[in-house]
Amino acid sequence: MSQVKKSSNKIVVALAVICVILIASLVGVFAIYQPTNLQSQLAEKDQTIASLQAQLEALQEQMSQTGNGTLAYVQQIAYLNEQLANLNATATDLGQQLVSANDVLALRKSGILYSQNSVSQGANAATPLWNDVLDYAGYVIVQVEATSNTTYAQAIFTFGDSGVFNYNVTVGNSGTALLPVLPGTVQINICNILPAEATNNFNATATYYY
Repeated sequence: MSQVKKSSNKIVVALAVICVILIASLVGVFAIYQPTNLQSQLAEKDQTIASLQAQLEALQEQMSQTGNGTLAYVQQIAYLNEQLANLNATATDLGQQLVSANDVLALRKSGILYSQNSVSQGANAATPLWNDVLDYAGYVIVQVEATSNTTYAQAIFTFGDSGVFNYNVTVGNSGTALLPVLPGTVQINICNILPAEATNNFNATATYYY
């Protein structure tokens, strides 16, 4: 509950720290995926494909000039066609990896973590929407409709040796919270600070963008 009542200065500092770590994490993702390396691999495959196609055309030209479809020519052409098929498949896979890496770097991917209606919780409760591993830095958008105006969304996660981050956004009876997250085990909660014996009913969705 003390997290909800932090001073504005502390909130600004917390946001600044999280933003810095998000930037550092995105740099790490960039290093892991290395889109430029994927591009160089694609360029290398394209050069190899072009070379094989040239060899194939040369063999076909030799066959047309001799007018003799010898077994050796046929076997070489079959082998080159097989190599071309394998390289084209590899190039397609590399292209898909490159698109996926660029999507992650631009936070264009998303997935639903939670979607449920009519959840009831007691006073001063924290109801987990998600408690599992997230692979990439990004953010979670939590949309909530609740009967208590003390309702808030919460993200808890650990990043390296930086300690445990506990980030809260008050949503009240109806609202949307943006919660930054980093790679690792992340818990997303809906909480309230109701007095004893009171209850809070809410509907919520949580979507992960990465």
